[in-house]
Order: sequence, then structure tokens, then C-alpha cells
Amino acid sequence: MGAAKKKGMLALDLDGTAVCDDYHMGEATKRAILLAREAGYVTAFVTGRRDMDMLTLDEDSLCVDYLILNNGGKIVCCETKEILYNHRICQEDCLKLMGYCLERELELHVCDGIRWFVNMITDSTREYAEELNTWPKLYGQAGEVFCGEGVEGFMALRDWRQVGDYIEKNLSDVTYTLSEPDCIDIMAAGISKWDGIKKLAAIEQLTEDGIIAVGNFYNDVDMLRHAAIGVAAANSPEEVKAQADYVTNRTNNQDCVAEVVEKFLRIPVLAGEGSESGRDKY
Repeated sequence: MGAAKKKGMLALDLDGTAVCDDYHMGEATKRAILLAREAGYVTAFVTGRRDMDMLTLDEDSLCVDYLILNNGGKIVCCETKEILYNHRICQEDCLKLMGYCLERELELHVCDGIRWFVNMITDSTREYAEELNTWPKLYGQAGEVFCGEGVEGFMALRDWRQVGDYIEKNLSDVTYTLSEPDCIDIMAAGISKWDGIKKLAAIEQLTEDGIIAVGNFYNDVDMLRHAAIGVAAANSPEEVKAQADYVTNRTNNQDCVAEVVEKFLRIPVLAGEGSESGRDKY
């Protein structure tokens, strides 16, 4: 007999949603994800993180079926580690952006799989490198970073407004999104979290009316708007909450994902932990 048909998809943002502010995942969240999988739902983390950023999570926290990384630009099967989709920025645009930032001494991180390059070392870079327990390579000219196939993406922090302005005016095939306060993720044009979710749904032969998306920040808005059920965590900005069908009572530090699984998948997760209802548009 063939595999049972999946019931739907649970698509979860990571930072500010499925993980706490200290980057660890609550036990109730892990339990909720595993119960959803057992009940026949495809589960995925849909995040702006790159492969290197996933090093902050322990193996137990990688409890989903798929990773949708780079804000929708890359899909990886957790069981096989197979890369199912990967949309890179072309080499020409990579060299233009890197050359511009080098010439003007604007901070720009190059992110390609687990490869990480920076054109300057700042205090925030040092702190993040310590969290990841890895160190980026320093580049002084664009040619020092292999761009034969382009790269998966870039990240701008301190100088993100200037970098974003250059992209808008000069690179029509490149886009960016504010993924955290004072940080933009830079990707090939056309990439979005919702686009990545749609591609995964097609791979799993799921219809879009079975997708539940949960997020907390501006780069989650497109998936909250388009999913059958869009859920904003209680810790989301008000503008993000306004785009959701449901706003949780619990924050990311209180296992808001478990609340979502209880309400919409009807699976008990928080028994004895004071499960409460949030607010919704239904």
C-alpha cells in the first residue's frame, strides 16, 4: 500500500515564533510539531536563516520534515539532506553588489550554504560567530569569494538602508526583506516565504487550502496573507498581527506553536499548562 495522503502543512517561522528569544526551542513546541507529523501533517521551518544560521539549533529542534531557508529560496529535506530547490543570485549581480559595498566600506555578509564571508569584522559579527562557533572569512575584493554559480544570498546590518537603496535603484533581479530590526536578507528577485511554501506544497502534492502558516515579523506577512490560515504570534508587531487570521495568546517564549496545534489541528498539547485562546477573525 502507498503512503497515506497528508492532511495539510504546518509552516513555521523560526526566530520569534518557534524558538525563544535565546534561540532554544521549548519542549511543548517540539512535542506539538512531532504530534502534528504523527497526525499526517507536513511540517516545515520557513525562515530567513541560511544553513550556517541553523548551527544554533540542536538536533532535537530540527524536528520538522523540511527546511525552507533563505526566506523561501532553498528547500531541504531533513531526512535525506537533499536540496530540492535552490534559487541563487546570479554572478553578475553578486559582483556588482559586493563591489559597491567594498568601494563605500558598507558592511555586507555573503551567505552561501555553510560558507560565510564578510568584508569587515564588527562587534556584532564577533558575537554571532561565537554563538555559531564558527568564524567568517574576510574578503577584500569581490573576486575572493567564489561566485561561479552566484550565491544564495547576502545580509546587511549596520548599513542596510544604503545597501537596500542601491539594490532598489540598480539590481532589478535582486530583492531584500527586513528580517529583524536593523537587518535585511538579500535574495534573488521573486523569492518569498510564500513562494517557498507553494513549491513545497507542489512537491508534497498538497493543496493550498490545507496550509497553516505561523510567523511574527514583516518577512512573514506574505505567507500569513496567502495561507489558508495565517497566524501571528502574540509578540508580533501590530502591523503583522493585522494581516493574520488569528493572533495567539502565547508568545514565542511561551510555546505559541503548541497553542496553534491545539486550536487548528485539534491535538492536545498543553494539558495542564493553562491553554488559552488568542484572538481571531473568525
